[in-house]
Amino acid sequence: MVEYILLLVVAVSLVLTFYNSKAFQRLFGEQGEVAQNIKSESEFSYRHAFVRGKPPVDIPIQRDITEHPSYKDLASGETRFFGPKDPYN
Repeated sequence: MVEYILLLVVAVSLVLTFYNSKAFQRLFGEQGEVAQNIKSESEFSYRHAFVRGKPPVDIPIQRDITEHPSYKDLASGETRFFGPKDPYN
């Protein structure tokens, strides 16, 4: 029993040492590089409707929401959202 407790203490201390290291915090901390990269990629993809570095050839970056590729399919001219079948009286 004592051996297992000591083994558990050693394992926990190794995990805490690794977690508190500067290298781990630089990559995965609150302002870590991994989190910042994910954040910037998500914001860019949401805003421009394509992944950074892989822009569609036929769709330029639009600032007008009525022509934005995430709202309107430029090939068919229809929006990607649904509406009523018949106009409301």
